[in-house]
Amino acid sequence: MHRTSRLRTSLLSLAAALAAAMTVAAPASAANVGPVVVYLTGMGGGPQNIAAAAAQDHLARQAAELGFAGSQCRVTEGPIFQHVTGDYYNAMIKATCSGDPAVSTPTRTLNRLIGPNGEHISTVWNVPPGYRVEGSLGQLYTSPREGTVPLYHCVVRKDNFLSGDVNCEGQTYVSRLGWFYPGQPAGVGSAPLMRCMVGKQREFFESNATNCEGQTSGGQLGWVFTG
Repeated sequence: MHRTSRLRTSLLSLAAALAAAMTVAAPASAANVGPVVVYLTGMGGGPQNIAAAAAQDHLARQAAELGFAGSQCRVTEGPIFQHVTGDYYNAMIKATCSGDPAVSTPTRTLNRLIGPNGEHISTVWNVPPGYRVEGSLGQLYTSPREGTVPLYHCVVRKDNFLSGDVNCEGQTYVSRLGWFYPGQPAGVGSAPLMRCMVGKQREFFESNATNCEGQTSGGQLGWVFTG
């Protein structure tokens, strides 16, 4: 068996064990709750100076929409220019925003995104360039509620997955997304959140379908709020 297959099998087993443990676990304290980290890309066009300013403005608007102050964001790359024609350029600026954003709503929509090569990301944050929203998986709370635990975005070898483990089951941490239920809540609209895999590469994706839409199931992560 290839090393990647063994790693994914291990992650599936860890997910099942983690889900069982979380069902009886106490709510996470602030000390062991991972941070919010969001990666943004600003785009703009025009003469170089105008393109750069437009990209910066696009970046700032995205950050503000997510609730981040300018002091919480730092530029990590750019402006990078692509010459189009004459004195017209496209500009790109990348930034990382971290810390707790200001919250104006009690929940955020957990969207499943699909990329240009069919890869998936599930997130409440921004849609990266080249991705589009494939559908909503439900809602995550923006702050702790009774019976909820944090949900995290993680990566294993460039493959995105969700986990209730702040250590990402030994893989790479990306961001905290919000709070969800490890067990089905009483008196609250909810839907299952499943870990699934698809294709020959066994690429991770999340689903509300307990049969993983006909693909391979890695077990249930918990329950998301539906209203």
